[in-house]
Amino acid sequence: MKSKWLVSISLICAMSVSSAVSVYAATEEETAAGSSAAEEAAAVGSSVTEEETEEISAEDVFVTWDESHVYTDLTLGRYKTISTYGVTGYEDVPFISASDYLDIICDGKERIAIEDGVMKITYNGSEAVIDPQADTIWFENTARLNSSTNGGNGLVEQDEINVITVSEKNESTMEGSEPLFVSLGQYHMPVIPYEDTVLMPFLALQNTFGTILQHNFLVYNGKDYYDVFSAELFLLEEGNDRGTDGPYMKAIHSGPFSEKTETTQAYADYGYYSVCLLLDLTFGHKEEKNITTFDEYFTRMNAKDTLCSTNPHSAMTAEFLLFNYLFDSGHDSLASVNTVFKGGWMANKEDVLKFTEEVMNSEEGAELFQGTQEITDEALQKYQIQDMILGVLMEKGFKIPDIAPLFLWGAFYSQVRPEDYGDERLDFAGDTAVIYFNAFKDDTTDRDPSYYLDPIKEEDTETSTYAFFHECFEEIRQHDEVQNVVINISDNGGGSAAALVAVLGFLSEDGEVKITVWDMPASSYKTEYYHVDTNLDGIADDRDGFGGQYDFYILCSGGSYSCGNALPYFAQKEGLATIMGSTPGGGDCVVGYFVDAYGRCAAYSGSYKLGTDDGSGFKSNEKAAVPDLNMMPSYLDIVNVPWFDPEGIADAVHQYKDGATEMFYSDEEKKENMTVFLQDIMDRMKQKHQ
Repeated sequence: MKSKWLVSISLICAMSVSSAVSVYAATEEETAAGSSAAEEAAAVGSSVTEEETEEISAEDVFVTWDESHVYTDLTLGRYKTISTYGVTGYEDVPFISASDYLDIICDGKERIAIEDGVMKITYNGSEAVIDPQADTIWFENTARLNSSTNGGNGLVEQDEINVITVSEKNESTMEGSEPLFVSLGQYHMPVIPYEDTVLMPFLALQNTFGTILQHNFLVYNGKDYYDVFSAELFLLEEGNDRGTDGPYMKAIHSGPFSEKTETTQAYADYGYYSVCLLLDLTFGHKEEKNITTFDEYFTRMNAKDTLCSTNPHSAMTAEFLLFNYLFDSGHDSLASVNTVFKGGWMANKEDVLKFTEEVMNSEEGAELFQGTQEITDEALQKYQIQDMILGVLMEKGFKIPDIAPLFLWGAFYSQVRPEDYGDERLDFAGDTAVIYFNAFKDDTTDRDPSYYLDPIKEEDTETSTYAFFHECFEEIRQHDEVQNVVINISDNGGGSAAALVAVLGFLSEDGEVKITVWDMPASSYKTEYYHVDTNLDGIADDRDGFGGQYDFYILCSGGSYSCGNALPYFAQKEGLATIMGSTPGGGDCVVGYFVDAYGRCAAYSGSYKLGTDDGSGFKSNEKAAVPDLNMMPSYLDIVNVPWFDPEGIADAVHQYKDGATEMFYSDEEKKENMTVFLQDIMDRMKQKHQ
């Protein structure tokens, strides 16, 4: 499914959330036998709501649009029709029927019953209750609600099941799992009983049910609803920029909102609290950042006023800074700068300075800055948007973020990677084969028919990591001298979680793969088992996998991120491979998807985290793999590691087999390699300016 566009995988440490927050797991007492779900929801809702939502009568409700179109696909030819409502006091905020919304994202497979105004939803064998009196939603089990495998909502989603299947040999398990309550009153989002349904703000539904069911991609443009996330993702792919002027994007940005340069304050507040709701429910690094609720966090950062601005571009600047810099992860990034309101966004120094100074004046934000340095306006004018913002932050003394090493690794590899090296390749050096690839890719959801009917072609290896590995091992098997296989992910920034599982399947002895995760909304620890049909014979059996046939090694570095961080972790934990190189770069959360009230799209560290519970609590996989062969004893040795040299990599394997746990480089080697590196940089600079 489209949710795997960036793969990242993430683990989240188990966290306890106090009763003061709006999103938390129920206790055993609250779920004691005899109390109904509706009663529990009402009780909890009243206990956590700081500001009661004013009671709204049917007279306050009016129909804004009888026929709003909902486009869940990237076509204008297929859509569903719903009514959009307005509510007095909530100017421009779209209210829709919960029944209509659930029917769309559940494909009509849900069962809904309403009694005394309370809506009960049954889907995938799990229940949810929407209580208008308490303005709450109660989820019995969010993991089961989104179940796509026998182990719950899996890392590999249902429409990615193909050459990867749910294991029949090992049963997936889920430990724990607690009900989840969401108090919408705290987010100023009323739930209104209306005729034979309940009405809710659109993003109240999308950021709860839509997020849990991984279907939170829509934007409202003042009349209709479009899959803006998938559209923006499509445009980011190489060669698709012409789609910017296509009918679909034009339709998104030609609604009634496109005539407005400012929003109502009610709509701006709705946009702000919808962001808080989404991140409170699913942001994977809340504990690390000492965040109880995002409203409290944004308030203590002095960011709330700007985020609640009626000027969409001011709010945009704040969001850009938050996602791209303050959240400080390779998984957190605002991916689009378009809005459904009038005028395109372009950050300017004054806006950035204003917001930065507001943040610096807060106790929380002041810790992010130290000292100042002068950056001239002339220098800033040469920068692009992102560089200009970073320049202003640096001017204000912004500390180097934790993510900086990831960028430095990327810059280093851009200099040392041989020209025309390619994104995937297989090399042989004596008894060692080296498989290199720089991204985890999966084309399952885009490919029809599957490889079982349409065999793997050469071009498939560029879009599918599974296809690439299948073809690599077909060739490796023709080389009887090969004993060692090195998987080089030293500059692999991640990608598809399904592709991660596929690679682990090739490393295993029988095609079986074990993945362990923490599911934050469900408060559950899950062990997921998959089987990878590595020989593509259509049978999930012990003839799959190459573990035991070769000695496997994984070469990683600080540039190995997300799936590139997870592969060495699980391979080492399950004894599938020896780890060499340096400590991987991190990235422990599955990417979450974000669409705000303005149509801006972002990725962020989501609520599904990879790691292990050894009985003492859940521990993240963040940089947890320790090299068995440390090839970079010091940072200065970065130029001595044979990152792209198959012969050098094979030599390192032989040194490990001879007992080495750390590479040694002579002073002469260090001097020579540094000279070659610097000379190469100079040569490239000359070529660039010729």
